[in-house]
Amino acid sequence: MGHPFTKPNVLFFAAMLACCAPAQAVDTEAAQTLARRNSCFKCHDEGRDATTFKKIANKYRGDAQAETKIIKHLASNPQVTFLDGSKDEHRSVKTSPADDAAQIKNLIQWVLAH
Repeated sequence: MGHPFTKPNVLFFAAMLACCAPAQAVDTEAAQTLARRNSCFKCHDEGRDATTFKKIANKYRGDAQAETKIIKHLASNPQVTFLDGSKDEHRSVKTSPADDAAQIKNLIQWVLAH
């Protein structure tokens, strides 16, 4: 019988631990501050022009690729259609320091937690 810690087994268990590790806690205050700085609430709040954060979270619930899809959406400045039918370019999220992936990931996780 082979040793349990052969390279394929170690790689398998490392991958299992990585995917099953508890998610890092969302920093709600930091996410809300970033959302305010980027005027996200102007459109995504209840009673506004765009889909609410709660509806976005519901749309992606159970989707293993949710975070990747939202990152792509935020980075590509797609044309979006508002609830009234008008269209505009969605602005990308600006962070300080610039392009801080951790801040963007935290914001996305906060949105998905709604």
